[in-house]
Amino acid sequence: MNWQDPEIAAVESREDLARYLVSLAARLRQGDNWTENPSTDAFIDAAGRWTKSMDGFFSNVLKEPVPDSPDWSTVAAMFRAALVYE
Repeated sequence: MNWQDPEIAAVESREDLARYLVSLAARLRQGDNWTENPSTDAFIDAAGRWTKSMDGFFSNVLKEPVPDSPDWSTVAAMFRAALVYE
């Protein structure tokens, strides 16, 4: 996958994903990342809606088809997108 975010591109294993999520949460607590969806239910809803419509992101931004089976970096991207997807 040709991820534009180097942190997401570096997620290649379950352990990488775990580190990424812990780091993402820490940055949110510190105010280093902004989120449009501050409540758990809004975040989960945004993750679901972005996942359902990620075809546009893949075709317009990554210029790649949506993978049939997501890899660890795709899961990381879902979490990251859920912070800002409305």
